[in-house]
Amino acid sequence: MTTAFATIVRFCTICRGEMAFEQPDCVDDHAGDCPEWVCVECGDAVLVGFVLPARAPRATRRVA
Repeated sequence: MTTAFATIVRFCTICRGEMAFEQPDCVDDHAGDCPEWVCVECGDAVLVGFVLPARAPRATRRVA
């Protein structure tokens, strides 16, 4: 069983309305900065406030 320690209100795409989302215990060791939030009604999960890693630039090919 997980214990939620934070709650926010966001739009849930499954419930189609403003719903409470809880932040469950983080199993990925984000040290209190876990981006996962779960809708208390349907269980849909969203990621909030995370930054995608920078992508390496694509190599360009020249055609002669």
